[in-house]
Amino acid sequence: MKLNKIFSELESELDKLDQDREQILKMSRRLIRECSIAIKHIHRKEFNQYREKVSNIKQNHKELLLLVQNNPGVLSKYLKTPEQEYAEAVAFYSIISKEALPLSSELNITPLNYALGLADVIGELRRYALDNIRNSIIDDLNYVLESMDDIYAQLFSIDYPSGLTQDLRHKTDVARSIIEKTRGDVSISLQMDDLKRSMERNL
Repeated sequence: MKLNKIFSELESELDKLDQDREQILKMSRRLIRECSIAIKHIHRKEFNQYREKVSNIKQNHKELLLLVQNNPGVLSKYLKTPEQEYAEAVAFYSIISKEALPLSSELNITPLNYALGLADVIGELRRYALDNIRNSIIDDLNYVLESMDDIYAQLFSIDYPSGLTQDLRHKTDVARSIIEKTRGDVSISLQMDDLKRSMERNL
């Protein structure tokens, strides 16, 4: 019997997988943290800092993919959260900059992870809209709301079993609720602005 050799090979393989997994988790945490910082730069309109951060994120993501490729069947699941965060940061910047959204293939992100990131960006767009309302910046509110609606419509059209789409349906339901709240806030803000302008004209 060659049990010793069989289990020696198994342990060797698992040791390598465990090392790769630990490195992937470490890189994933760093990438997620950098994406969070990138999004903060966008909200603060620190766009040069955002672009520098995204350049780092892109390189870190590339290194992460190389590690995952060692055993994609086991390790690819660890891409889900960092790729969602990466997609969210890039999509958020593209939308408020009124630029075309990049394709998932251009970012080398799994299409489903990209869609999950788009579902999350709706929350950031709400925060962006509320910040503008607080600062009496109303010019882009309808544009932001339309962008949220467009993303939601595309997400809602994805009709596949949850075994394939994971938690996309839940995120889509949450996005709908966020959009309705934002629509009410934007509507009130625009009405108040119209009233203010009308009163100023009558003075």
